[in-house]
Amino acid sequence: MEPNEKIEQRRVVVDSQGERREIVTERTVSEPRESGISASTVAIIAIVAVFAVGAIFYLVSSRNANESANRNANLDVASQTNKEQAPPTTSIQQPAPVIIQQPAPVQQVPVIIQQPAQSNPRDTSGDDANMQEVATKRLTEEPGMASVSISISDAQAVLTGNVSSAVTKAS
Repeated sequence: MEPNEKIEQRRVVVDSQGERREIVTERTVSEPRESGISASTVAIIAIVAVFAVGAIFYLVSSRNANESANRNANLDVASQTNKEQAPPTTSIQQPAPVIIQQPAPVQQVPVIIQQPAQSNPRDTSGDDANMQEVATKRLTEEPGMASVSISISDAQAVLTGNVSSAVTKAS
């Protein structure tokens, strides 16, 4: 008997008037054989093997190229040193010079005095409208300031709206 075969036995008892019979049936069932490796597993193993062979080939060829380049460089250096062997020179090291600098003269910081703004008794509504126009124009020209509005009253400007970054807000 193979490992994929099973034996089924059935026993049936028939009891009729005055007679009793027993029927035994036996049947061998073969299940399909399972292969241990599926097609997708074989495909993955093949891809990994091809990749591994390619990587090994690349490493070996680059190693040979590097060894060849190093060998040629060593031969070039050896041939140059044989042609140009100069007598050794003796160098004497002297201590580094000490540089003394005088400190820079202290400059006084200039004092800037701003005069406080004087209020004009004249009508500022015309100046406010002119400043409103100029400020609105400049805001529309600035990127990121399109959603900001300005209102000027008594020479004081109030900006309202949203900006996209702290840098824009600071400017």
